[in-house]
Amino acid sequence: MKVLAVNGSPRKTKNTAGLLRSMCKGAASAGAETRFVHLYGLQYVGCVSCFKCKLVGGKSYGHCALRDELTPVLKAAHEAEVVILGSPIYFFCETGMMRAFMERFMFQYHLYTTKKAPLAPPKKAVALVYTANVKEQDFAARGMDRPIDATRMFVNRIFGGSELFICSDTKQVDDYSRYEMDYFDTAAKDKRHAEVFPQELRRAFDFGAKLVKS
Repeated sequence: MKVLAVNGSPRKTKNTAGLLRSMCKGAASAGAETRFVHLYGLQYVGCVSCFKCKLVGGKSYGHCALRDELTPVLKAAHEAEVVILGSPIYFFCETGMMRAFMERFMFQYHLYTTKKAPLAPPKKAVALVYTANVKEQDFAARGMDRPIDATRMFVNRIFGGSELFICSDTKQVDDYSRYEMDYFDTAAKDKRHAEVFPQELRRAFDFGAKLVKS
């Protein structure tokens, strides 16, 4: 079984990447072949609305027609039985690079018809992984749950279901005193990162294994 984890964070060693790597380890422990991809550093654009993926009889029907550095990642996502998409929340949404990836990954399968199902290949699981500096209990009050629900609704429509993993109240920088970030209780952030984030990594490991086994 192939598992693809896509990191939509610009950071390659911090919260989101760490959780995704832990999920890959969990998936590997369940016998899966895993691959990890960083979107930042790749040269690509979002969907350009050419509609070639929906052109009946066209050579790109059901596949994105654009050719750039995202093309092999889309191929890997197409072939994987489990796809894990991870992103920090920026302005109530996924990062721009992740959003551009999602446009190309999902729109190629979407059809504007009730006569056919989406063209997505069968998946064992598609998982959405979010990190945020906000406490999870504050998501609804701040309206942060609605964009996540909207993304998940479209993933469900294309792939028939989705899994959700949220890691909240994350630590953003090593030393908050060096930045204009006095909004946060830095001592509490440090304590939580030291005590709770290791537990989140273990939860991510179990989550990755579950995606393969379930």
